[in-house]
Amino acid sequence: MIPALHPQWQTLDLAEILALPTAFLPIGYSNSLLSEGGAQGAERLWERCRRAHGAVPNTVRLAAACREAGMRFVWFRYEIFRERYPATPMDEAQYRYWAEGKSWDEARKRWDADLVGEVKALMRPGDAEILYTSLGNVFIGTPLVPYLNAWGVRTVILSGNHLDWCIEQAARSARDLGYMPIVVGDTCAAGREEDEGPTLSRLNNFFAPVISTDTAIELIKKAMARRA
Repeated sequence: MIPALHPQWQTLDLAEILALPTAFLPIGYSNSLLSEGGAQGAERLWERCRRAHGAVPNTVRLAAACREAGMRFVWFRYEIFRERYPATPMDEAQYRYWAEGKSWDEARKRWDADLVGEVKALMRPGDAEILYTSLGNVFIGTPLVPYLNAWGVRTVILSGNHLDWCIEQAARSARDLGYMPIVVGDTCAAGREEDEGPTLSRLNNFFAPVISTDTAIELIKKAMARRA
């Protein structure tokens, strides 16, 4: 699934880029997607992402390496129940479609938007947690840029869901804002499995190096050695 590193990135010293101040940005690890009873459970990410060497176990491994390297962590959540959000007619039609047939109480809606258990267990005091309310861009309408700038962050590691929506938008926006994104492809998933390969290729071809969890961990270790 991971494309070969595009020639345009092959002159980059990725370990050196990761030796710069770096933040880990895990996006979209919600019960809505990763629990069978979630509002988006029909996509079956809760099943696909927990395969052996799947996105969830890879994320746990990646997070451990990022934590050991002393990186900043920003965890992102979002809601699909948006009846109280300010909305254009286009927004209102889309948000109503998302929630159609789900007469859920407030407690279940809060659960749906919360992080799934094995990922929530990775959080530590001092991590940032952001609920983003844009259509799918974690940089819009959130304190993410002030956080990154206050921390002096140059490089961001991206993982999560949906690959072809939130992750791709994050990579594009990060480049436009002057950050250096690296996408860890096998920690990500799209709503449809067949969309993952084309999205990773598009990202790798234009916006960010796409690497595997094993490669990311190896590069992070090299970066730590250089900083030492």
